[in-house]
Amino acid sequence: MTYHIPSDERVIKSAKKIFKKYRTISSQRKLKELVEKELKTKEKQFHVSEHRLRNIVLKNGLADIEIHSREGDPDKILSRCPVCNNALKRVKNLTIWGGEVTIEFRCPNCGYWTGKKKRIPTLYVFHLKK
Repeated sequence: MTYHIPSDERVIKSAKKIFKKYRTISSQRKLKELVEKELKTKEKQFHVSEHRLRNIVLKNGLADIEIHSREGDPDKILSRCPVCNNALKRVKNLTIWGGEVTIEFRCPNCGYWTGKKKRIPTLYVFHLKK
């Protein structure tokens, strides 16, 4: 059996069915397995990467995402979101001398944020949007 790459529309349709059945999915890997099982036909086995699936779910607003993370290297500078690859926005604060200092970075698309201690995503939990 050969693997095929499904269209975005097909992935969206399958993901919607999965979220109707399971309101919360505890990991990105589990979501991938469920969607691939839903996509499978007698003739074709479909494959979708975890990263692509996460981005499709976020871009189409199919579910809310809860991001669990660990601490990373504080010296590493992030310009793009590690969750959805969007540009991060700087959240600034004024100093007592009138200058500005960046206190954190936020993603306007998925809700990821990080401060001085860099947060590295380790687990994604998906919840059906209400």
